[in-house]
Amino acid sequence: MTEADGTMYLDATGLTCPLPVLRLQKALRKLGAGACLCLHATDPMSEIDVPHFVDEHGHVLVDMQTKTGAGPGGMTVFEFVIRKS
Repeated sequence: MTEADGTMYLDATGLTCPLPVLRLQKALRKLGAGACLCLHATDPMSEIDVPHFVDEHGHVLVDMQTKTGAGPGGMTVFEFVIRKS
């Protein structure tokens, strides 16, 4: 889903490793350079995997937040804002 400001939102809640990163990679392919994507994930490994993927592929991790209890069933949600290089 893309918002009016051009930011794409990707919901990877409930998915486990490696699916959040694979979905992120696929979504970034559709975006032009400089576009932003906001990813929500509940897999604890995404806290490590997403920043590593972003760094390895030359993108920019603009923001990362941990939202305790914000996910389904009170799960922690990891929110990442990524700018495509």
